[in-house]
Parts: sequence; C-alpha cells; structure tokens
Amino acid sequence: MCRLSLATRGSFLVLMFSAFLASQNSATRAEEAIEKTDKATKRVRGKSTSKNPISASLKALLAPSKAEPEKKDLPPSTHKQTKLIKLKTPQGTNVQMHALALDSKGRLLAACGGTRITREESKDGPEVVTEIQPGEIRVYNPEGDLVATWSLEVAPQAMTVAEDGTIYVAGYEKIMKLSADGKQLAVADLPHGKLIDESKDKIREDTVKQIKEQKERMQKYVDRQLETVELLKKKPEAERTKADKIRLQQAEMMVKSYQRFLKDDDETINKRVLSTINMKKTVASLAVTNEDVFVATYDVTGYGFCIWRLSQNLDQPKKIVTNLRGCCGNMHIGAGKGEIFVAENARHRVCRYDREGELIKTFGKKDRDGIDGFSSCCNPMNVCITGNGEVYTSESNVGRIKRYTSDGEYLELIGTVDLVPGCKNVSIVVTPDHKRVYMMDKTRSHVVVMEKKSNET
Repeated sequence: MCRLSLATRGSFLVLMFSAFLASQNSATRAEEAIEKTDKATKRVRGKSTSKNPISASLKALLAPSKAEPEKKDLPPSTHKQTKLIKLKTPQGTNVQMHALALDSKGRLLAACGGTRITREESKDGPEVVTEIQPGEIRVYNPEGDLVATWSLEVAPQAMTVAEDGTIYVAGYEKIMKLSADGKQLAVADLPHGKLIDESKDKIREDTVKQIKEQKERMQKYVDRQLETVELLKKKPEAERTKADKIRLQQAEMMVKSYQRFLKDDDETINKRVLSTINMKKTVASLAVTNEDVFVATYDVTGYGFCIWRLSQNLDQPKKIVTNLRGCCGNMHIGAGKGEIFVAENARHRVCRYDREGELIKTFGKKDRDGIDGFSSCCNPMNVCITGNGEVYTSESNVGRIKRYTSDGEYLELIGTVDLVPGCKNVSIVVTPDHKRVYMMDKTRSHVVVMEKKSNET
C-alpha cells in the first residue's frame, strides 16, 4: 500500500477508505466501514463478519507489504530484545493498541481499545472481522506484569505523560487530563472538531472534486478488468487452465468490488463527506512540556496534518503548525525542553519547532542503504524525546530504532525489531536511564522490550 506515490496515497487511498468510514469511534478503519455499510453480514463468535465482496480486494490492498531487504552491513546495535509483553482481552483475543508512555513511577502505560480489524479464515475464505473493545489504559510494571487497568469514556488514540506525572489522553473529538493514578481531572473538546463541522461545505466541495477524479481513474481500471474477463471467457471453459480460472475469478471480483467507486450520486457523496469528517476528527498524537499540551490532528481541509497548542488546563487552543505530510493517518510528535519534534514520515525527516510553531531545524532523508537516514516508504514513523533532549526514532516496516542528538546528528543504532511489515504507528518509549526501550507492535498486539547489552557502558 505504501509503495504508491505520495500524491496517489493522498488522492486514492484516503478516498478509497473514506468512502466507507461512517463510524464515529473508528473513522480511520476502512474495514470497519465495510462492516457498517454492508447489509449482508453475519455473526461469528460474537463478532461482525462482513460478507461484502470488496473484502477480498481490501485483503490484498491492506495486507502488509513484503519487508525490504535489510542492509547487510548494519552497525552493531546497543540493545537486544529480551521479552514480549502480550496484550489480550479476557476472551484471549488481541488488544488494539494505539500508544505507549512511561508514568512517573516507571511503569509502562498502553492506550488500548476501539475497533480491532482482523482477517479470519472461514469456509468461504478469509473474512474481515470487526471487534469493538472498551477504551482503557493498561498499566504494566517493569517486569511486564499487568498491575492496573483504567477505563476511559472514549477509546484512546494518543497519550503522553508530563514531568509531574499528569497523563493526557485523547480520542475521537475529546482530550482528557488524568492524575498519576488514572483519575479523570478534566475533559475538553478537541479544538479542530468544531472547525471541521463549520467547514462541511468546503469538505463537500473537495469531496465532489475527488469523487470525479477517482471515478475517471477507476473507470480505466475497471475497463481493463472487463477486457480481461472478456478475453478469458472467449476461451472454452474446458480449455481454461487453473491460472486462467484464477485470473478470471479475480478480474470479476475486482470489477464487482470497484463498481461502487464509480458512483457519484448524492447518497455516495453524503456518505463520503460524513466519513471524511469522522476521519478528520481523530487524533494522531500528543506531546507535553512544562507549559503546554500539543495535539497533532488532520487539518480542517485538505489531507495534511497540523499541530495545536493547548494549555495544561486543556484550553486556549492555537494552531501553530500546518502542512505536515504523513502516511496512513500517522503523524507523531514528541516534546522536550520546551520544543516540539515531529516525525514527518512522508518527507523522511524530523522537524524541530519552538512552542510558537517556528521551525528551528529539520534532519533526515530517504535512505534505503545508509543508517543515518530513514528507510522504507514513509519514515521515521515515531519519535521519543529523552530528558537530555536526545531524539529516538522508530521506523515501521523495517523495525529500526535509532538515536540522534537534538540537532540531528546520528549517534547509534539501538536495535532492529522483528515487525510485521507495513506502514503503521510503532510507538516507542525510553526509560530515563536509557537502558530499556519499549516498542509497540500493533499487528501482533504486543510490546517488544529492548534491554541494553551487558557489554555496553
């Protein structure tokens, strides 16, 4: 999916997904929208399983891409994997994770819940399965034992912890302030939600234009598939090889699946507008300094991201950064010494801003062979800023964690984690002594624990 150009991702994938996004609690999940909008569903083990014919095509589209070959002469890493912290529901299924943080007691916090999308085998083949999980923060001690679970009124999509132990967590339209023991202290509306509602006419105008452009592209693709069907059907059925039959089945399926993308009636437009609004009301990430709370969200119009600054009382909102480019809904920020660091993944760089949003410095480049740049389609995906101002970066697909100075000087390779390939949030946190690094693997619903090697000082 992420091998497409940035322009194609912005105008094709977002459009393709947003056509179905009608659920207010999970507007960024295309498969959930299939579940919501398709009437032909069945219940399987208490979960909703979509029978939508596009499921198979989305399976291919959403399946993780093959991992890029690792650079053969990587430098030695400073840390090694020592354990996994696996997150499960009481029923034994994987937990949907969104963010990691360390609290003032050194415990690991995992923001969990919302809609988890998986594919399961059935007699009819792979099916998209949607499971709604409660919003919560799970608390783990340094040994990886679950010691507490704090329930939240919304599914958390982002989380950060201030130096005094106060926890900030945000989900769809809401941001909350919690005490160090998880008690809710304050809740407020996110600043961009009202503006998005006020911009419905502009969003609709953009949507109509996008649908027209998409229809033109899709019609060409559908026409090619119809040509394939026609050509294969000219061959007598008895003479069709196994490969012919597979190609025919796939072509017919794709034609049926993509026919819905050729629609431009009012109902289609209305659904698209609603799903775009829901998508934009989500939260990408949070960061906090001694003075402020920073929120990264989709911008009100267009496909870029922006950063809002709030007081620690969750008021006085001010948009300070715009036109950030991210992939697949990811735009992660961190903070340290009063400054903001942004993992602008689609531009393969880290941006450093002051609290007013003035750009101080950028560093990074697209680099598939070297170690000081960032590999794969869109990286770095996440950043973690330590107490001394150093910048830890994490890369999805290749699973690489590295350490830089605040000015962008490469220092060392922390380690390479075995991840399911794909463009996704790979949240990391670092203990104050730098001896332990945690990395989130959303696909497998576990946290990888990296410990400093004993021969390292």
